This record gives sequence, structure tokens and C-alpha cells, in this order.
Amino acid sequence: MQVQLIPVIEMFYLLDSVPVPPVGPYWEHVERWREYHARNLRANGFSPQLRPYLPGSAFHRIADLSDADLSRLILLHCAEGLKGSGDWRQVSPLPGGYVLRVGGLDVLFPQCCSDLGDLQSWKRIAAGKAAYLYSGHPSPDINQQNQSASFDFNGQGEVFVPPPALHSVSVPLVELLRATRDAERELRVFAARLELLNAEQTLRVPDIEALLIHGRR
Repeated sequence: MQVQLIPVIEMFYLLDSVPVPPVGPYWEHVERWREYHARNLRANGFSPQLRPYLPGSAFHRIADLSDADLSRLILLHCAEGLKGSGDWRQVSPLPGGYVLRVGGLDVLFPQCCSDLGDLQSWKRIAAGKAAYLYSGHPSPDINQQNQSASFDFNGQGEVFVPPPALHSVSVPLVELLRATRDAERELRVFAARLELLNAEQTLRVPDIEALLIHGRR
């Protein structure tokens, strides 16, 4: 069983000049939302080559961002800190998180309020040291037994978005641990790119890796 944790960023910067579609959700009105996000990204200065992880969504794989698009993302996301006053307390980690992909099927997407720092929670689950996953809210019910972790998406007060492809899934801890290590390697490459752009363009974002990935200040 192949288990992956795919790092994604939610790129959703509202502009009055690009009205939000009056219909939703995006997975039921894919074309309307695909067109909206494409227009919105271009209006925000991103390249037209950008493609979302899932058609109609605002999630993008971190590995798919060009240097130009990543530079633009830094400027937009860090706008409060880059002002003259420089209030970096207003700059949170990049929104998004990790898509849980099991056997070629996207099982769970990052939920509301999740970010790239949530990998630590995935690592605790994979190590068998926790039974609660923070990847935004809602969060699945998790049971660990026989060296596997079972994720149950039923019975939540809130609705998962998009709706999970399965009601529940069980994954071997050894495979989940491997997935967290792969995701961590991808994050290290991403962090190195952030540091390089920060230096080359003299952006002066303080401790950019911690600020945008881990959430430490």
C-alpha cells in the first residue's frame, strides 16, 4: 500500500476586481471555480502556467511553484511584515497542509485553519505517540492498533471539505512514517528555496523558514 503526504499551499488572495463565483462548492462547480482561480492568480501577479492540485481548488503543490511565483507568494503573504512598521506577528505560516493519499486515492485534504506546520502532528501519529491529528478542523477520529492507524471520517460535527472519498481508511504506521519523511524532505527543499529567494531579493524576512513553514517566532 502506497501512502503519501503531499505538501500543498492554499493560494487564495481575494481581489474586488475578480468576483467570487456565486455558486459552490468548487468540487460540484469545477469549471466555474477553475476559471475564477485562474483569473484571480493572474490578477495577483502569478504566472498563467500555475495549475492546482485538484481542478477548481486553491491548493497547489509546493514543488510546482516556480521561483517567480514563489517570490510573488512571499511578497503577498508577508505584506504586513514588509510594511514600514514591520509587524511580523501578523504573518502566519503558509495556509495549506498535507493531502493524505492512499493507494493512488486522495483520502483527506487540509481542512480549515491548517498550515504547513501540521507535519509535526502527522509525525506523532506515525510514531504511534498520539491519537489526535491536527490538520485544521474537522479532524478524523483515529484509532491505533496492530501497528496501523485507522482514520474515521464519520460522525463529525463539521463536514470535511471536499467530502472524503472513503468513510474510513487504515494505513500501516511504517508506511505513514515513510510518508512523513518524504514530506519532510520536500519541505527542506522548499525551505532552501525560500532562504535563497529571501537573500537574493533582499526581502529581509526574518527567519523565513520558521515564519512560513513551522510557525515559530
